[in-house]
Amino acid sequence: MSRGIEHFFDLKSISNGLLNADSNSGLDVKFNKFAPPIALSVGTFSPWNSQNTLFHKSAFHTLFLPTTVSFRTTDIWRSFILQKILHLSGLTVSFVPTNTIQFRNAHDYLKDFKNEKQVYEDSGKIIEFLNDWKCSKDINLEDCINNLSEDLVENNLWGEDDSKLIKLFLNDLKSMGRMNLEFELIDPKKYDQESIRKAEQKLNYFGDLVDWCNETGYSNLSKSFLSAKQLSEKHEESYVLQQDKNSVCSLNSSIFKPKYSIIKVLIAVNNYPWKYGVGLIQRLYQPYFAAVIFCGSWYSDEVIDVDNYTSTLNPINYIHMNPAEIHKGYFAYHCVTLVKEMRLNNVKGYFLVADDTIFNIWQRIDYSRVHHLMGPVAEQHGNNWWNGKHGIPAAKNIVLTIKNNTDPKIEKAWKQFDQGLKTYGYMKDNHTVFDEIASGKGKSISDFFYIPTSQSEYYAVLMRVFYENLFFLELAVNKFVKSVDHQVARKGRRAYLWGNRNNWDTYYSKQMVAMHPIKTSQFQKTNENRKKYCGSVLQTWSDIIFGGSQNFTVKADDDPDRTVE
Repeated sequence: MSRGIEHFFDLKSISNGLLNADSNSGLDVKFNKFAPPIALSVGTFSPWNSQNTLFHKSAFHTLFLPTTVSFRTTDIWRSFILQKILHLSGLTVSFVPTNTIQFRNAHDYLKDFKNEKQVYEDSGKIIEFLNDWKCSKDINLEDCINNLSEDLVENNLWGEDDSKLIKLFLNDLKSMGRMNLEFELIDPKKYDQESIRKAEQKLNYFGDLVDWCNETGYSNLSKSFLSAKQLSEKHEESYVLQQDKNSVCSLNSSIFKPKYSIIKVLIAVNNYPWKYGVGLIQRLYQPYFAAVIFCGSWYSDEVIDVDNYTSTLNPINYIHMNPAEIHKGYFAYHCVTLVKEMRLNNVKGYFLVADDTIFNIWQRIDYSRVHHLMGPVAEQHGNNWWNGKHGIPAAKNIVLTIKNNTDPKIEKAWKQFDQGLKTYGYMKDNHTVFDEIASGKGKSISDFFYIPTSQSEYYAVLMRVFYENLFFLELAVNKFVKSVDHQVARKGRRAYLWGNRNNWDTYYSKQMVAMHPIKTSQFQKTNENRKKYCGSVLQTWSDIIFGGSQNFTVKADDDPDRTVE
């Protein structure tokens, strides 16, 4: 059993769709029964109901269902409050694969909607409240729960009767000998233990890569490392991982600092079925993000684990797109939409990183805005893609989709697209938004980009329209980036290797935010290519992430942030 699994005190299983459901009703959703379990990070909330749910006896104190909210609200409210109670002790929940089929009885959907009104209106409010709520470390967990119950009343999130009932419920559990609240509370101000645990993970994962490099004869990485406590403190204090005091960024830019309200997700994308390199990506990035989610065609029996140093780490998060859906990476941008539609809470931004891209995580970006390595390039570029069926023909289909649209979400996104193109100077005065989308001009190479949550809903709606009309990656992202305030990277145009792909080790630089491509398949065998990777990429990571080197340049506040053609 992995260390992480020991901290999962509630397991939510998912019903495998509805038997004989009417496909026209939209209630015939099916889930992949072979999907792996998903564990949510502390500080991440996800709603779930009371059906097909397993509670470990150590979590019986979270079983209470509110009585002062509607029948169709009570289990959703419990799921949020339960997760907060577990988070106070550094515990969390997991979702396991499907194991049931639901025979759905007749429902009055209008009545259901009325009973769920509070869920639609107040879910954001209760999540914000729970995320910000703190409990003194000087009291025990039971007192924390009691204080929380009273504060829920004060904030009109449930009634006073529930505050009284949950106290009686806890007393009953204690009298039955079923109460277990022997969990140490996490200090809401310091999170020292979590920070040290993360530092241990960083050291262990990179230690695997040190051994992996030693096999090639490259031994410069084999040196003394800081202790977990020292590494934790160094990452807390590192200037390049902190928000610059003069930056316009509204978020804490440290991806190392475990502030639960600042959660970033990395989405690793592969154009073809995943094979070798999954474990390498996990060891590089997983300790530094709330979640690393793999996206692409995932067939577990095709994943290659050739050694213990880069073998796949479990549990693993992935979204399966069959080869036709991702189509050799043509529609890789859809992965961000799919992750967004998972409705993870408290996420502040999403990185999309191709499997053959190296992301230098010490480089500072503005987390409040879209970040793209190059931005939109010259209008005359991209003709090869525009002339194919995923170019102008797809764009014309998008125009038809919008003209026939009746969905208010799509209408809202399209208006934002129209206004954004005008605001940022990408649409001529005598052109319409339909002229721009079907112009046959412009592209944005997009093996790495970042979408802040503030733009994620707009991105998800607009890009789903693009995806459903089979619009090519570099053209779709080009149009989106033109419509938003975006930042470009230092040395962004050098981030992509054209005729020099075999010399990636000489072009790789710590000054870059990211570089593409470095194919991980070439490192599967103990050879010179792996040795070059160890001496360039991993040596740089060792010097900066573990050695504390500051000998690199970050983007200045007065550097150009956006390109206008």
